Amino acid sequence: MSALYDLFENPPIENGEKQPLHARIVSKGTVDKEEFLDRVHKFTGISRSLLTGAMEAFSNEARDLLAEGWTVEIGNFGFLTTSLQCPPVNDKKEVRSTSVKMKNIHLRASHSFKKEVGDKMRLQRGESPIRPKKNSISRETCLARLQLYLSAHLFISRTDYCLLTGRNKKVAIIELNSFIDEGVIRKEGIGKLTVYTKV
Repeated sequence: MSALYDLFENPPIENGEKQPLHARIVSKGTVDKEEFLDRVHKFTGISRSLLTGAMEAFSNEARDLLAEGWTVEIGNFGFLTTSLQCPPVNDKKEVRSTSVKMKNIHLRASHSFKKEVGDKMRLQRGESPIRPKKNSISRETCLARLQLYLSAHLFISRTDYCLLTGRNKKVAIIELNSFIDEGVIRKEGIGKLTVYTKV
């Protein structure tokens, strides 16, 4: 699937002159930890328990190293660093160590990772899923989109189906269940880990 973007207005400058539009990704939502692990498991075959343990170990080790002042390289993703904050002062002597605190943790993506994402990204103009046109296309169109999606992907989640078709959660579940009854797809997993695959 393509990444969706929309064009947004920049705020006008002091003289009120209208500014050019800028493009911004329209988020499709958040892939939570469980769904992310499930996707990696489906594509690699590595057990979920092993993936869960590895992710926890990476997180704990990165936490400890960052707390000690290290910059941490996370595989091909890039580098984790911390930033600090302290009260505004003009003289170093005015700052006590207790008033200096961590402000944030930043991920500086590596050049190769940015290039890989950019090369893979296919952009398509779209509307925000916050205000989608619900249930405005036919069931046949939804089925065609579903089959096209599954021809390029191993599975689809209910959330992805909603984004693909504009269906709300309730209608999406009813429709996906009807496709199961017709033998078009099958359901795998339970709860938040439910996905749908080709028969």
